[in-house]
Amino acid sequence: MADLFLGQSMSEAFQFISAGTAHTFTFNFQPDKVVFNNLTHWTSTAGKLPISVWFRGQTTAAHAYQQKVIDSAAAASFNFVDLATNGYTVACTTGGVTAFRALIAGVTAADPVVVTTTAAHGFQTNQIVRITDLGSDMPTARGMDQLNNNRYQIVVLTSTTFSLKDPVSGEPVDGTGYTAWVSGGRVVLETRILSLNNPQVSPYESTPYVPNEYSYDPVTYKLTVGTSVMGADSDVFLIESYKWGKITDLGDLVT
Repeated sequence: MADLFLGQSMSEAFQFISAGTAHTFTFNFQPDKVVFNNLTHWTSTAGKLPISVWFRGQTTAAHAYQQKVIDSAAAASFNFVDLATNGYTVACTTGGVTAFRALIAGVTAADPVVVTTTAAHGFQTNQIVRITDLGSDMPTARGMDQLNNNRYQIVVLTSTTFSLKDPVSGEPVDGTGYTAWVSGGRVVLETRILSLNNPQVSPYESTPYVPNEYSYDPVTYKLTVGTSVMGADSDVFLIESYKWGKITDLGDLVT
């Protein structure tokens, strides 16, 4: 499921009966903290592990721990056990919102025009972009005046390059006579659909106009939990998961 609540605190809970084996759990948002409560281990028996905790983005030594009963007398004493192995493994899928913009590292005056970005652009073939911050109107002339502030359909060549096409005709953009690129420029993604919502080139009667569907590639937030957390077969669990809307760093508190 897409994480659509960026900046908001969220929580959810699950319960299950363990099979005593590792298992991958899927969450409805990206959790910052997950607590596994082994309700079967909430006893006074020494050696039981009633609580296992995982934190997102922490160091190896602090990302996960368990609370172990070490005193059989009314469960009065507990110890913390580090989960460096066989505990939790993040197993999220890739996807999510595509990058909306990229910086330009080069533009070829060729047929077709090829744009190189400073980092992986994350765009897809047939998406529509707008080229900005080029031309002689900038404080320092940047070249490629003919591209500035225009919309283009793209053909992805590599993770950092794509060529340009006319968004209406679909013809490659011939830049052989364009002003040479000097520096700078931006690429802004204008649509996340893979083609424009224009009628097809063939006659409307034989190929009716059908709007393109909006598509979104969501991230699935997953956590694989090992046997040291999952306990024994038939153990009863309650999971608590939390997403913090904001973490405020108070720095080093000096008295």
